Amino acid sequence: MIIDTPEVQDINSFSRLEYLKEVYGMIWVLVPIFTPVLGITIGVLAIVWLEREISAGIQQRIGPEYAGPLGILQALADGTKLLFKENLLPSRGDTRLFSIGPSIAVISILLSYLIIPFGSNLVLSDLNIGVFLWIAISSIAPIGLLMSGYGSNNKYSFLGGLRAAAQSISYEIPLTLCVLSISLRAILDIVEAQSKYGFWGWNLWRQPIGFIVFLISSLAECERLPFDLPEAEEELVAGYQTEYSGIKFGLFYVASYLNLLVSSLFVTVLYLGGWDLSIPYIFVPEFFEINKAGEVFGTTIGIFITLAKTYLFLFIPITTRWTLPRLRMDQLLNLGWKFLLPISLDIHDMFPMVTGFMNYGQQTVRAARYIGQSFMITLSHANRLPVTIQYPYEKLITSERFRGRIHFEFDKCIACEVCVRVCPIDLPVVDWKLETDIRKKQLLNLQY
Repeated sequence: MIIDTPEVQDINSFSRLEYLKEVYGMIWVLVPIFTPVLGITIGVLAIVWLEREISAGIQQRIGPEYAGPLGILQALADGTKLLFKENLLPSRGDTRLFSIGPSIAVISILLSYLIIPFGSNLVLSDLNIGVFLWIAISSIAPIGLLMSGYGSNNKYSFLGGLRAAAQSISYEIPLTLCVLSISLRAILDIVEAQSKYGFWGWNLWRQPIGFIVFLISSLAECERLPFDLPEAEEELVAGYQTEYSGIKFGLFYVASYLNLLVSSLFVTVLYLGGWDLSIPYIFVPEFFEINKAGEVFGTTIGIFITLAKTYLFLFIPITTRWTLPRLRMDQLLNLGWKFLLPISLDIHDMFPMVTGFMNYGQQTVRAARYIGQSFMITLSHANRLPVTIQYPYEKLITSERFRGRIHFEFDKCIACEVCVRVCPIDLPVVDWKLETDIRKKQLLNLQY
C-alpha cells in the first residue's frame, strides 16, 4: 500500500500535535506544584534581604550591596555556596537520623502553607481546623531537630535538640489557647468577620492580650531572639546544627525563615484583617473598580495587601532580634508555664487575668518599661547614617593630635613583658638578663 506524501505529512503533523498536547498537559500539572514553591522561595529570599538591611540600619552599617542591585542576590549567592560545599557525616553518629532530621524540619513547615489564604478565593485547603492543623504540623519540626541532635553524637547538639523540644512544648499551649475563640471557624470566615467594621474590626483590638501572647509564643516557636536557646552559641557552639555543613546546614537556615514567614502570615490573617484593606468609609472596590475588572485583579490586590501587612509585621521580630538579650533556659520556661499559660487560660475572663497581673504586676510593668526603652534606643540608632569605612575608597581622617608611630623610650623599660602579653598578634620580642647584684632585669633588646 502506497501512501501519498501529503497524507504522510498530515499524519506526522497530527502526531506532533498530540505529543505537544501531552507535554503541555504534563507541564500544566506541575505548574500548581512549583508555583507556590517558587513564591515561598522568593518570600524567604526577601526576608533574608530585609533582615540584613534592617540589621545594618540598626547597627549603622551599609549592609549587602554588591550581589545584585541593592544586594538582593546575596542570600541566593549564600545558598549556592552552601549547595556546593561538602556534606560531612559524623563518624560515630547515626547517619540516618542525621540525614532525615533537616528534611523533617523543612517539610513540616512547608505543609503549613497549604491552609494560608492569600485572598478571598486563593487558598489551597480551606479547613475549619486550619489554625490547629498548622499548630499540629509545626510541632513535628522539633522532632526533626531532636533527631538531628541525637544523630550527631555530640553533647552540644543533643542538648540543643532537647531544648528545642522543651521550648516547643512550653509555648504551643499558650499559642493554641490564645487563638481558640477566633479560630473555631474556617480561616476565610475569620477574615470576613474582621472586614465588617474596617480597621477597628481587627481582632488585634478585640483581643490585644491574645495578640501579645500569640506574638511571644510565635517568636519562641520560630526560635528567634530572645528565645534562640536551642542554638545558643555562647553555651552550645551552634546547638543541634553544630555537626552540619553544606546544604543540610542550609536547610536549617531555610526552615527558620520559613517558620518566621508562616507565623507572620497567620498573624496577618488572624489579627490584622488578612487581605482586606480595612479603610472604613471609603468604598475601595468601587474606587479601584475591582468588581468590574474581574476576579483576577481583585485576587492580585488581595495578595498584595496580605504580603504588605506580613512584611510590615516582620519589622517587629527583626528589630526584636537586635534589641533584647537572650534569656536563660529557666527564664524561658518560667515565662511560658508561669506567666503566658495562666494568661492564655483566662484570656476571656478579666477577673482572673487582673488577679494574675496583680501577682506579677511590678515585674510586668518593669519589664514593659525596660523593653520600651530598649526599642526606643534601637530605633533612634536606626535613623543615623552608617559609619562603615570602605577602605581604600574612603579613608578615616586622623586626629590633629596624631604624631605617627609611638616612640619607645629605651631607658624607662623595666622588661616587665606586659606589652608581650597584651599584644593580640605577638609582635613585641623582649630580650633581657637578670642582674644578680641588684636583682633587676636588664633590657638587652626590644623588637616591635
